[in-house]
Amino acid sequence: MITDTDTIDRALRLDGNAVAGELQMLLNLDVTILQMTCSHCHKEGIFANLLAYVRGPGLVLRCPTCDGLILQLVKSPSGSILTVEGLAADIKSTIIP
Repeated sequence: MITDTDTIDRALRLDGNAVAGELQMLLNLDVTILQMTCSHCHKEGIFANLLAYVRGPGLVLRCPTCDGLILQLVKSPSGSILTVEGLAADIKSTIIP
């Protein structure tokens, strides 16, 4: 059974390519070619397959397999906060002036 919440969730969801330009400008890196591993379910995949939510105060990327949080980006006048806690890697978050 499809609920109203499921319908709204699907309507707000984009793929990872929707935020690639924003992250490329911030990191000076073409993220569309990145292979990554979800730290929640350990599924490997490409950046483009991530689920992007961009209509909030920042942007959020989630794993398409387990819906685990992969990346958050919040921008403010004083800088940006990038959190990548959902990637199976050493870096967890950084503040970018």
